[in-house]
Amino acid sequence: MNSILSEYEHILAESEHFVITNEYENTFLIIKANNRRILIGDFYGDPQTAVISNDEKFCAVGGCGLIIYYLNEPYCEFDKDFDSKQSKELFREKDNEWWIEKIEIEDNTRIRLLVENSCMNCSEEYFMNVYDYSITKCENSSSSSSK
Repeated sequence: MNSILSEYEHILAESEHFVITNEYENTFLIIKANNRRILIGDFYGDPQTAVISNDEKFCAVGGCGLIIYYLNEPYCEFDKDFDSKQSKELFREKDNEWWIEKIEIEDNTRIRLLVENSCMNCSEEYFMNVYDYSITKCENSSSSSSK
């Protein structure tokens, strides 16, 4: 896999059939079967974290905001000026930006987000359904930041 990556590209997540990489602010999905590379998002600053669901139905990439990308044909390229059923952008709007530090898979429909709250010098955790975008704060999720 490393032979198809540029010298500035880093692997964020990998599964049996897919790899999520970034080159600076741009995030790519690589389909291993044919080495097809698809731009699936861009971030203000580099993306911080990514996961691929265990059933390989979606991936999620976080940094300044969150992008959920659904892993099915036609594998559309990201276009910030065009809404697509292939992906969903969240928490990236001015005055509503979330800084996603970590994403974990809870199950085949939910992810856990660790969100930096710099105003309170702490992090908070949330569960999010990747299909209806409902979000719930985790109990006792606030923890002091070591930054």
